[in-house]
Amino acid sequence: MESALRRGVDFSAALRDAQISEEMLDEDAARVTTDQANRLIQALWEATDDELFGIGPKPVPRGTFRMMTLGLIHVADLRTAIRRLIEFSKIATGFEAVEMDIGDTVTRLYVGPASHLHTDHLVVDVILAVFHRFWSWLIGEQIVIDAVELPWTAPPHADEYPLIYGVTPAFEAARAAMTFSSRYLSAPVIRSEAELIEFIRTSPNDLLFRQNYQPTTSSRVRKMIERRKADNAVTVDDIAKRLMVSAQHLRRLLREEGTSFREIREEILRDEAIASLVRGDETVEDLSDRLGFSEPSAFRRAFRRWTGNPPGWYRPAG
Repeated sequence: MESALRRGVDFSAALRDAQISEEMLDEDAARVTTDQANRLIQALWEATDDELFGIGPKPVPRGTFRMMTLGLIHVADLRTAIRRLIEFSKIATGFEAVEMDIGDTVTRLYVGPASHLHTDHLVVDVILAVFHRFWSWLIGEQIVIDAVELPWTAPPHADEYPLIYGVTPAFEAARAAMTFSSRYLSAPVIRSEAELIEFIRTSPNDLLFRQNYQPTTSSRVRKMIERRKADNAVTVDDIAKRLMVSAQHLRRLLREEGTSFREIREEILRDEAIASLVRGDETVEDLSDRLGFSEPSAFRRAFRRWTGNPPGWYRPAG
């Protein structure tokens, strides 16, 4: 967001509208809910009249994405849609270094090189994520990303990139790139203009926050824990039994994916706790009990470990 601040973008009102404190921007461990992030982006669009709210190479007036996508919704296949979207994006957004390399089996989308892209990593993340989600929506099939390459050093939150792309990126690459199977290019575009208008109306939710990746062991474990009953603690043995593997084998599979049962469970508890605190509809005592902690003090200690701040930090002001 540094470039946006340099250009005079005032985030204060948007942050207040989304019930996000300015102090959270300086906390690497801080988290916001999907609803807060959605409201923040919508407020920034309104305040800046820029669909990239000041972080792109040039302002992108609101309605640009709508006009770009209306210009490709009636094409026959994804190959044509991608080429047209890249052409439109170069004209409308200033990303002149977006290009596609199509091979017999693998296609690679490049973003860069350009000096501002190395400064504003968020720009690259947004462009790659939006392109991927929109293309998947166009053909009604989740496009599986085989690899993501990013031209910067792995940041502190690197372990969260699989939630964005479905894969762990390779960092310090020569250029930002996203790789997927060329078979998707011949898939027909199945969406209508009316569906596109509705898709845009609910943005950015479906573009930035919907994760529908092919199931991995960790994603399946996550779903099972998330679907537990509120008063029913789930153990690694419970999950292993449902997956028809041993607990030891499940731990090994998760380790190969760079995570563990405990990490997944704590991430879910953290996100559930933050969502409740932002809503403000539970006391800390009730929330602690619902999440399975023996006492509120244990919950407070865990919450500070997860986020670096006490639960009260996430309470809505006033």
